[in-house]
Amino acid sequence: MTDVDARIAVVAVVGAIALSAGVITVLPGTVSMGTEGEANGPVGTATDQTEGDSGSLIDITDRIADNPSQRRYGIAAVQVDGETQLFSTGFGGPNQLLRWRDGNLVEDTPRELRDPTTNAIGAAGCDIDGDGQEEIYTLTTGGRYGGQKDTKDRLYDLQDGEWVDLLQESEVTNQYTGRSVACHHSPQGYGFFVARYAGPMQLITESNGSLIDLAPRYDMDRVTGGRSIVNIPTEDGVDLFVGNERYSRAATGENFYYRQNRSSGTYEEVAAELGVADPRQAARGAEVFDKDKDGDLDLGVVNWEGPHRLYRSTDRGFEGVAPPEFSDPTASRNLVSGDFDNDGGTELYINNIASQGEQPNSYHNASGAEIPVGDAREPDGLGTGAARVDIDGDGNLELILAHGEAGAQPLTMYRHRNSGESVRIQPMSESSAPARNALVEVESTGQVFVVDGGSGYLNQMEPWVHIGGAEPPINVTVTFPDGTRAQQTVRQTASKVAYPQN
Repeated sequence: MTDVDARIAVVAVVGAIALSAGVITVLPGTVSMGTEGEANGPVGTATDQTEGDSGSLIDITDRIADNPSQRRYGIAAVQVDGETQLFSTGFGGPNQLLRWRDGNLVEDTPRELRDPTTNAIGAAGCDIDGDGQEEIYTLTTGGRYGGQKDTKDRLYDLQDGEWVDLLQESEVTNQYTGRSVACHHSPQGYGFFVARYAGPMQLITESNGSLIDLAPRYDMDRVTGGRSIVNIPTEDGVDLFVGNERYSRAATGENFYYRQNRSSGTYEEVAAELGVADPRQAARGAEVFDKDKDGDLDLGVVNWEGPHRLYRSTDRGFEGVAPPEFSDPTASRNLVSGDFDNDGGTELYINNIASQGEQPNSYHNASGAEIPVGDAREPDGLGTGAARVDIDGDGNLELILAHGEAGAQPLTMYRHRNSGESVRIQPMSESSAPARNALVEVESTGQVFVVDGGSGYLNQMEPWVHIGGAEPPINVTVTFPDGTRAQQTVRQTASKVAYPQN
């Protein structure tokens, strides 16, 4: 393997694994691989290839005002004081909180969130204490990619204008490294599911003013090489897919699929039964979307240097339907889905890491057929995190990419040149926070959308549903993660749907 953390993880055991890397000095907009080899070239500029046409992604990185070259991993689109902002984790440097101001993406990171020494990797937002404000979980590594670590994760709660780390004095242990973290609604309410690497996975929530780990209760505290997490709402509850890999030669690396039974308050692990265990592959990014616009949620998974998967939902589970142009192996990091051109369909973006020579990113339609990627090809990009978000509020999705691991690079940002209309909907929880894991069905088409709780790999997408190619008014049914439903006629291009009050 050429993936640094995957290569180290192959020889990992449950004990600690130290990351060894040379000092990396990088000029803005260039790639330097340090001890992993050399790969010099611009990232996120039109000189990478011919400038994107009207049917592909164009580079708008110049709209990021505060954008130093840095090793970064995850990106989470979190809601802070009612506004969607981007939280980017720093590895060997500070975390960043970015917001849209006066036509640019600018840094506005409070001192207590910067945390420059813990080498953060995954991040997500979730209102676990019911105060109406999303907490931010950052998964730290302390410079170790597997097993035990010397640092604690962070769980930041905004209290009286200051971010306070709830894990600092908590009895909930988090001594193992990991990769992704996601907001998941269990039968007990919202919590953070943490994909550990060579350590037991966790589901951390708040109860009576204290943090607790629910994973042992639900038999989710399993040990493997945890990578990605995505929520899949159903009529019976919110299912959870966890993409994994082998963390040692003696271990297995099959994926997990936890089927939730809301009425009994239980989960059942059924990945093999549903056909998504894929034990021979090393999972990276995972996404859920309505591929066929038939009201069923389908699943996409990209694997590290192995065949990528597109799974269609069936009565018996999932059926693999990826064409060769999608399934061809790459050094993948992320899979991001969204209607970036507002044509009513879903586009799929595969984000790779060029850690051993060029590794261009690719762009596909919902069936997996390749389409022009434009400026977002990034053949020399050291891709790590990726997120979709309408950060400027114009009704068009932006694609934000982080880079790092093998070298320092700036963030990059893309969008389509020509976009149609869209309707954007944000279901709100009982506490008036974003209702992550909620399901939105469009009455006229039957198509369904999920309010993301964490997906891709290391990341979290915006807490909105983006319906491209639509114009108001439209009728929708929102199924909240506890099973409560609300029907509403959406009359504006951007609307919130409140949790029904008795």
